[in-house]
Amino acid sequence: MTTGCVLDVLIYVYDHYMMSDPDELPGRQQIFSALARRGFTTGEVAHAMEWLSVLAEGSEHASSMASAPTRRAVRVFAEGELWRLSDECRAFITRLDLDGVLSPEQRELVIERTLALDVEEPSLEQLKWVVLLALSVQPGQSDSFARFEALMASERKVARH
Repeated sequence: MTTGCVLDVLIYVYDHYMMSDPDELPGRQQIFSALARRGFTTGEVAHAMEWLSVLAEGSEHASSMASAPTRRAVRVFAEGELWRLSDECRAFITRLDLDGVLSPEQRELVIERTLALDVEEPSLEQLKWVVLLALSVQPGQSDSFARFEALMASERKVARH
């Protein structure tokens, strides 16, 4: 499965660096060099790092808003979102919202970052990676992360039958 250049870089960064102890992370230049050795171009890496920077900035805002009381409302997708996000992706976002995995602010961040991938129509698998990345960069998301993992585990069990 091809995931799109930006997401390929992001998945590599997630697997090799994001779950590490922050004190043990190599410097930015070392990460760039490691990605170049893996065959990613400078443009792909720069685009992915910019994507991740925007995610981190949005995550700071989303986590500061997460403590504010929110009322659940129906999310109406804009025309451009309807064109680019499949029914399956929109249903999954709605499910994450209703199950309390994503706050409204996180949901908006996930939608925006999914649409910022370098693919015309993001797949459900790509969306799931964006959710994982969004939850990973925000502190204090262990409950949401656990609910997301439980949801993914239940989907895998259903798929096997």
